[in-house]
Amino acid sequence: MHDQAQAAQHAAPTGFIRKHVFSLDHKVIGKQYYGLGLGAVLIGMGLSWLMRIHLVWPNTAIPGLQLLSKVGAPGGVMTPEYYLQLMTMHGTLMVFFVLTNVPFAGFGNYFLPIQIGAEDMAFSRFNMMSFWTTFVAFLVLMAAFFVGDGPPLAGWTAYAPLSAVGADSGPGEAFGQTLWAISIALFCVGQLLGSLNFISTTLDLRTKGMTLARMPISTWAWFITSCIGLLAFAVLLPACLLLILDRVAGTSFFIPANLLVSDHLQPHSGGSPLLWQHLFWFFGHPEVYIAILPALGIVSHILINS
Repeated sequence: MHDQAQAAQHAAPTGFIRKHVFSLDHKVIGKQYYGLGLGAVLIGMGLSWLMRIHLVWPNTAIPGLQLLSKVGAPGGVMTPEYYLQLMTMHGTLMVFFVLTNVPFAGFGNYFLPIQIGAEDMAFSRFNMMSFWTTFVAFLVLMAAFFVGDGPPLAGWTAYAPLSAVGADSGPGEAFGQTLWAISIALFCVGQLLGSLNFISTTLDLRTKGMTLARMPISTWAWFITSCIGLLAFAVLLPACLLLILDRVAGTSFFIPANLLVSDHLQPHSGGSPLLWQHLFWFFGHPEVYIAILPALGIVSHILINS
C-alpha cells in the first residue's frame, strides 16, 4: 500500500505567515511544537522556583508576585492556597505541554517523515490543526492566571469532587478550573489529530523497500506512542467534557448525593468521584509511556548508530 500512497501535495509557501506561522511543512511544525514546549518549560520552571522560595521562606514577600494575584499573594506573600494553585499549573504544564509535546510531537514531526522517506506527513492540514489546537489549549490554560481568583488548586490530576463542585471547594475552583478542563479537552483533540497523522504516515508513506522491520527504532517508538495516545486521549477527552458539564450544566457524573462542601449542600445526586479516577487513569498510566517511549527511541537510535 505504501508504494502507491503519496503525501498530500501543497504549493510552496509564498509569504512569511504561510511559511513560518500557518505552515504545512512538517519541519516547521516540529519546530513550532518545540518552541511551545520550550515556552511551557520556562513558565513551569519559574513556577517551581516560586514554590521553592515559599518552602524555604514562607513569610517572605516575593517582589512582583502580588501583580500576578492580589488574592493569592497579598503584599507578595504567597498563601498556602496559592501554593497549591501554582503546583497545579506547574504539573499541568510539565506533564501535558512539555513531556507529552516535545519528545513526541516536536521531534516526531521533524524526523519521522525523513526517516521513512516520506515527503511530508500524510495529512499536512491536520498536522497544522494539531499544533494550533494545542497552542490554543496552552493559551486557555495560561488565561486561568488572570481570571477571578486565579488558577485551580485541584492538582494536575484534578480529582473530583474537588474539581467538580465549583467555587465552594476553594480559590481558583470557579472559572479557573473550568478553563483547565477546557484546555485539557482541546489538548486531547490536538493529540488525537497528531496520533492519527503519525499512524497514517508510518503505515502508508514509507518509501519503497522500507518495510516495518527496517524502520529505525525511533520511528517505531513514535508509531507505538501514537497508538497508545489514540486510546488514552480518546478517553480523557470525554472525561474532561463530563467534568465541564458537572461544573456548568448541573449534571452529576462525578458528584455524589448529599455532599457538603464549605457548609453548602451541593445540588447534585447520583455521581461517583471514582468514575473520574477510572477515566483519568485510563489516560494517566499510558501517559508514562507516551512521555518516555519517544525519548527511549531517540536515545537508542543514537547509541545504535554512533
